[in-house]
Amino acid sequence: MKISFRRSEKDIIASIREGNQRVMEEVYVSYRNEFVSWSRRKFAITEQDALDHYQDTLTVFFEKVMNDSISGIESSLKTYLFGIGKNKVRQQFDERSRMKRHEEGLVEHYRFLSENKEAEATYDLARQQTWELFDAMGEACKHILRLFYFEKRSMSEIAEIMGHNSEAVSRTTKKRCLEKIRSQVKKPLGDG
Repeated sequence: MKISFRRSEKDIIASIREGNQRVMEEVYVSYRNEFVSWSRRKFAITEQDALDHYQDTLTVFFEKVMNDSISGIESSLKTYLFGIGKNKVRQQFDERSRMKRHEEGLVEHYRFLSENKEAEATYDLARQQTWELFDAMGEACKHILRLFYFEKRSMSEIAEIMGHNSEAVSRTTKKRCLEKIRSQVKKPLGDG
């Protein structure tokens, strides 16, 4: 989306694009206190969260200036920055909401396990068998699963590390390794 500002803002943008550190610092300082007060009042967040969001806001703004994606609607610089900041705060609330739902699900799961000894025993057995099967796997499967689940590597990184021709090869390899574990865990538990 192209955004343009009034003349005075256009001069600021041009100076930033030219690498003028002084102007960048002036922009940063000009709205910081007002943004922190506004966001704390409007969203009931801590001062540190407000400062973090302001920092993120300015980072987004400076990146947009440098990659030339700003120029198109009439707005004040303050309005534009506060709009970015509002979105950053909302993202934080969305992330916290997702985490809270996940935590509530885990709490419910553990409550179920604690109330249901048979389920707890089944869960423990499955976990133990999974680790035993993991330990007995070939090194390539262990390596790819460690990279993905423990090191949180992307498929493109895994493809490069494992020497695969593409992400698709890594994805297929990971899937096969997981299927090997799943099929072996289901058999003993189903027999019990």
